[in-house]
Amino acid sequence: MGNLNKILGSNIRKLRKRLGLTQEQLASKVKRHPTYISGIERGTRNITIKVLDDLAVALEVLPSELINTGKYKLEKEWKCTKDDIINAVSAGFRAQVDVKGKLAELFLSYLLKQLKENRIIDDFRWNDKDSEPDFIVIIQGNEYNLECKNVRSGEKMLREDGYRLEVQKTRNSKDGSNTRSYRIDEFDLVAACLFNQVGKWDYLFAATKKLELKKGATNLLKTMQPIPFEPNDTWRPTLLEAIRDFDETR
Repeated sequence: MGNLNKILGSNIRKLRKRLGLTQEQLASKVKRHPTYISGIERGTRNITIKVLDDLAVALEVLPSELINTGKYKLEKEWKCTKDDIINAVSAGFRAQVDVKGKLAELFLSYLLKQLKENRIIDDFRWNDKDSEPDFIVIIQGNEYNLECKNVRSGEKMLREDGYRLEVQKTRNSKDGSNTRSYRIDEFDLVAACLFNQVGKWDYLFAATKKLELKKGATNLLKTMQPIPFEPNDTWRPTLLEAIRDFDETR
């Protein structure tokens, strides 16, 4: 308890100073005596859950922030708290889209790790470069390029036959050639994350060569791909089935 009290006291002091409050001002906000607040900050006083909650409200953070025993890498680099990061993301639509995109990749990486542990795949790599696919999946020495995309959110993206998946690049080509469309051979497989429509980090998988093409094009993927409510011959419930589809179309 002594060490936790010191952590609690240090966190309260830092948060109080961040808001520009004196100990007397903080004490007034939580209706406690300044010497009591001083004792808490020195780590010599125990506090109740009620006091912890009152302090959190006064310091404009969640109670968990007061007993945070360490900071994440981004908190240290950006000199802020995780609550600050979450509040910043919450304030920006584009930021939320970007973070959900990366979360879809994160939860897919958990799934790939399970497949590796169960020896269904040999290995995988998670990339973070615009010119590379999101993942490389390795099975029996063969490498498969895997892109991860979120289905579009909102009722407008619901159809009688299912959801919609936007399959295009986030940036224009550097050489000015075809805009943001993917060629059919730029990746082998796609994982469609269903979170935006079903509220779960579930996926359907497809071999790229089974996706729809742009009208009048022979090698460019259609921007808005239909995703069924249930798996079908194109969209499979498992990655392994989609890989088999890809192998059959080679």
